[in-house]
Amino acid sequence: MRSLTSQELECMRWCKEGKTNWEIGEILAISEKTVEFHLTNAMRKLGAANRISAVVQGIKEGLIPL
Repeated sequence: MRSLTSQELECMRWCKEGKTNWEIGEILAISEKTVEFHLTNAMRKLGAANRISAVVQGIKEGLIPL
């Protein structure tokens, strides 16, 4: 199983809910750029081309709950 950091997982969970990078940043009290950094790392680790496919892959691998 691939491993994502807690920050990457948290950003991915909010991404699954349809939140934008800005909204995720506001929720987690971090900058939009930091959210982008975490999501980009998660996408790279999951071999995903975009946020949606990263979320789908994360769900498939049991990293993100439905």
